[in-house]
Amino acid sequence: VITAPLITEDGRPIKDPLVLLEATSNQNTSEGASTSNHNGIEVDESAERITDKQIIEWKLTLHQIGLDVLRTDRTMVFYENKENLSKLWDILAVYAWIDKDVGYCQGMSDLCSPMIVLLNDEADAFWCFEKLMRRLRGNFRCTDQSVGVANQLQHLASIIQVLDPKLHDHLGINF
Repeated sequence: VITAPLITEDGRPIKDPLVLLEATSNQNTSEGASTSNHNGIEVDESAERITDKQIIEWKLTLHQIGLDVLRTDRTMVFYENKENLSKLWDILAVYAWIDKDVGYCQGMSDLCSPMIVLLNDEADAFWCFEKLMRRLRGNFRCTDQSVGVANQLQHLASIIQVLDPKLHDHLGINF
């Protein structure tokens, strides 16, 4: 389970993820530096970061999954076993890899957790989660026009406004 950042926001690797101070000082000392690759050819590090954008995003996704896995259902005895935490992490990481449009979003771990608890087999839990996400993926999708569940909240606000205008006014719903 990855819980400490492996890279800085600009894509530089952190040698010791648990010592974030070191990463900050390394970032400041190596600005604009160029290095030689294994063939002795000079490579501009900033050019590598641009071409490795997908790798950086993937590592940040894995980091977020790791953080959320540790927060999911922490009071359950089931998750005292590190293997069960690992199952949750594996399922979320594989799903994020195969559904690149949605990737991983906070809240997915809460949807996946009951499947791991109820189904002992990791593969079965994955396919149940994948099937659930086919129906719910719109809630996790962010576009330029909307943020996932915002559309549903707008519809709910419209329904409340028609059915119970007093409640709508009391809640001050403005989407």
